[in-house]
Amino acid sequence: MMTVERIRESITAALIKFYPEIPVYADGDKPQSAYFQPVLISATYDRQREGRYMAVYRFGIRYEQGSVLEAEALADGLCEALAVQESGNSAFRVVRQSWEAGTDGSGALFTVDYMLYLQKQLPDEARPMIHLREGMGLK
Repeated sequence: MMTVERIRESITAALIKFYPEIPVYADGDKPQSAYFQPVLISATYDRQREGRYMAVYRFGIRYEQGSVLEAEALADGLCEALAVQESGNSAFRVVRQSWEAGTDGSGALFTVDYMLYLQKQLPDEARPMIHLREGMGLK
């Protein structure tokens, strides 16, 4: 399974576990109440020293149709939920988290950057990221 999908599944599992009353939207009809919507924002692939490669995946978790105050209160909880979820997965780790109040027409945005060290040679699972960097598949 591609790393992007593993991270998305990990985020979704954390949201469902820690916030069972708030639906997670992926496809289909949007919920009528406040909901989370995780999306991949960017994927960066970088060569490090000694032939090592690093990937950084930035995911956004939108909190749509909820108030800014609710979203602000959720931000700390999201940090904790993702840290607990990450502790069970040694493949990647959280390196940065941030929260934005949202803009006109969009809900609050919680962003999280995941870092993954890759093998010395480009593995097959990183190849789709190169296509993402070329503008395909990012939301």
